[in-house]
Amino acid sequence: MDLKTICLAMIADRKTVADSAISYAVSLAEQARAHLSCRLAPAELDLPSARVLPMVQALVDEVNAERLAAARDLQARIETAARLAGVTCDCEILQGRYLDARDKAVAGARASDMVVLPQARGALSSETGLIEAILFGCGRPAIVVPGDWTKGAAARRIAVAWDGGGRAARAVGDALPLLARADSVEVVCVTEGGASDLAGSDIARHLSRHCPALSLLDLPIAHGDAGRTMLDHLAGSGQADLLVMGAFAHSRLFQLVLGGVTSSMLEQARLPVLYSY
Repeated sequence: MDLKTICLAMIADRKTVADSAISYAVSLAEQARAHLSCRLAPAELDLPSARVLPMVQALVDEVNAERLAAARDLQARIETAARLAGVTCDCEILQGRYLDARDKAVAGARASDMVVLPQARGALSSETGLIEAILFGCGRPAIVVPGDWTKGAAARRIAVAWDGGGRAARAVGDALPLLARADSVEVVCVTEGGASDLAGSDIARHLSRHCPALSLLDLPIAHGDAGRTMLDHLAGSGQADLLVMGAFAHSRLFQLVLGGVTSSMLEQARLPVLYSY
């Protein structure tokens, strides 16, 4: 399946550093000859108690005006970058309280083939809430781009984190348009050890029919931490342009409590990661 619509979703405020995600989304749309659809959430500040205090309400209004101005500046930057790359683009600013704006971003992202998101600044940040909502409520694969990523979307060398599960299989399927164009694909299985055969042999045979160059690595888990083991491998090899993996969440009470590997990748990955759930 070809990519026809790329969605770029992000929180838009003065503190957002989104250049890497913008460049990635525009580059991906340019390579795929796809349309770029952007959803920007200014996350309006709402303090009901401020309505009875004119001075406090004036401050709230000032903050919201600044956030809206930041969103419009971001919209102009995105539209300019898309125009220079020859990419068609639409960009919507989703005004409203944070939860409302976030839900609108999720709904808008569903009408796309793939979503691009900037990496969050912290576990409790508004960006983390948007990433979690997209990953686990959108129904589309999402690529999370680190703030210091400068290589664009040219994913020539792709690593696939394979555990034999359904979410990993879905991630592989969602990533096939990228995997088929990659120069090399490495299937990495983080295992407990003791297996007589490589754990990913079946998926490797399948992908070999799509990918021109494929390798399979059985990676013993270190220190009982699969996420750390994968991150160390990626940092040590320094070759992958993209990691493909399934995403896990153990609880949806109030906020998602992420699985260990997913949490490690969201917070610490130094390369773009494509997640499917």
